[in-house]
Amino acid sequence: MLNLRVACVQFELRKEPSVEAFLTHVDDLVGEAVENGAELVVFPEFASTGLLGGITDHEVTGADVAQDYWNFLAPLADRISGGLADIARERGVFVLGGSHNRIAADGSLRNTAYLAHPDGRIEAQDKMHLTPQEHEMGTAGGDKILVTRIGPFTAGVLICADIQFPELSRYLVAQGVDLILCPSLTWNRRGVHRVRTGCEARAIENQCFVAMSPLIGSSGLPLDAPMYAVGQALITTPVDRTFGLNDGMLAAGDGKGELIVYADLDWDLLMASRETPEAPGLKLQRPDLYASLRGEG
Repeated sequence: MLNLRVACVQFELRKEPSVEAFLTHVDDLVGEAVENGAELVVFPEFASTGLLGGITDHEVTGADVAQDYWNFLAPLADRISGGLADIARERGVFVLGGSHNRIAADGSLRNTAYLAHPDGRIEAQDKMHLTPQEHEMGTAGGDKILVTRIGPFTAGVLICADIQFPELSRYLVAQGVDLILCPSLTWNRRGVHRVRTGCEARAIENQCFVAMSPLIGSSGLPLDAPMYAVGQALITTPVDRTFGLNDGMLAAGDGKGELIVYADLDWDLLMASRETPEAPGLKLQRPDLYASLRGEG
């Protein structure tokens, strides 16, 4: 049997005084997940936002927080990705270490997720569809999409809003992807619903697994307008008789504090679902019809 045990972390946003403190926070959770048999641990979007708590030369307020993202958080990206690589290698596990601001080679600000492999290799995926707040901050969206291997699965990473754009997941599945990882940050219940619904829809329409990790809680920053992150970790599947789950939900957190949810992903079961779909699935697509509707036929 080709299985992968996945752990999705509801990761607490709290003041992190240093990169070392942040990485210790991450490592403690990876260690707990490994003790429970996890082979892949997933962390959320902007997981390192708590490092704003390490700023000591000025108060972090709404008026200047964008510059703090550019000038304080982004320069820490290499140290963070290096630390994630060390954790993955020392723990012998895949770690999708959440996403983090970085400065790209062209000088642009990016929102980038890092996937650390057990051998210490690091792969990266930029967020492609940005929020209005990210656009206001001057962040640039990515234009390349990662396809990689995690155990028996071919995997891709769609960061938060990217899961709401079916074109991306359709492309990934056409490249052989059967597992999508979604690090997420939402700060109201509408956002939680959008991401959750997007994860469930992508799992159904693409007959794949989707694993999502959210940021939760507040660090109390910015001081004049603290961000409160909300969400529920989840791991979801196609909805059919093969899996026997009427809602497709393998595991879900309660959104009430830092915790880890686990699920065992069965590759053979997923292939069985794709081979004999209960509802019209990938096998019953009509590409000629779609091309005709687009005026390509």
